[in-house]
Amino acid sequence: MLASGVGTLANVEARLTALAQVRPTEDFEPLAASFKRIRNILKQAGVEPSSHVNAGLLEPGPERNLYDEYKRVRETAHSADYPAALSAIASLRPYVDAFFDKVLVNAKDETIRLNRVTLLHNLLTEFSTIADFSEIVTSGDQK
Repeated sequence: MLASGVGTLANVEARLTALAQVRPTEDFEPLAASFKRIRNILKQAGVEPSSHVNAGLLEPGPERNLYDEYKRVRETAHSADYPAALSAIASLRPYVDAFFDKVLVNAKDETIRLNRVTLLHNLLTEFSTIADFSEIVTSGDQK
């Protein structure tokens, strides 16, 4: 929790309680694994993400769907209702999975690549305000 920038113990407790409620759901661990993948992609990208995603560059289908869902979930994710926020973030799982299955982040066109890296960067930074999902140990990590 402290990796997400939380300062007060009461806030840490509220976030931990919410995390404990959401963690057993079927979307949680795969989403945490996806966030780790996003963090690794960003480390290897070799480009500085832009501040905003250029929606006009998004391809229809999984890329655009992920962006649209990211925008939809963003409001809920910033609420103090941590269980609702974490559930909303976990609902992104099928969109993140489809993005990774169908979209090549490292596109040949540098503008497209930068836009995709920016989308992933925004996902990671926006939704790590409750908990840093990329730091959560999942069953796949315990080998």
